[in-house]
Amino acid sequence: RMAKQDNRKDAVYARQSLDKKDSLSIEAQIDKGKAWASGEVEVYRDKGYSGKNTDRPDLQRLKTDIEADKIKKVIVYRLDRISRNIADFYQLYEIMKKHKVEFVSISESFDTSTATGRVMMGILIIFAQMERESIQERVKDNYYFRIASDGRWASGPAPYAFRNAKTKDGKSTLVVVE
Repeated sequence: RMAKQDNRKDAVYARQSLDKKDSLSIEAQIDKGKAWASGEVEVYRDKGYSGKNTDRPDLQRLKTDIEADKIKKVIVYRLDRISRNIADFYQLYEIMKKHKVEFVSISESFDTSTATGRVMMGILIIFAQMERESIQERVKDNYYFRIASDGRWASGPAPYAFRNAKTKDGKSTLVVVE
């Protein structure tokens, strides 16, 4: 009997939320991914999107192509490029497993066919989510610090004997209620 030919492609997925000096560009992620691919490659790129959820056009296209059995391997530069959310990642990974799609992270060498490799992948996605949550906390703290250092009211209901108001230049403040 002749072996069934696998016409599925390798997929390279790249994501970059912001252009930063110290981050690998989306183009470099794609180039590195293509170097790991074998045969024909389909490229999926989401520039300007956060990894906090799956609301990204090309990630959705990748998921659809996996479910249509068009993909044999998903290649990412780093695990956090595909997701920074544990639940979202494992949902996508389950779809990959169901459709016999291999998952490769170039910079984090782990083999998902072994128990140890799956544990390493789990640890890495936990750290990716923790990093995303830390960034959110720093941004929020910095926002409130800037507002408070300007003498503005940060937000929320006014304390007793005050009411929310705006300054002449439109900044939030509190006014004493006589």
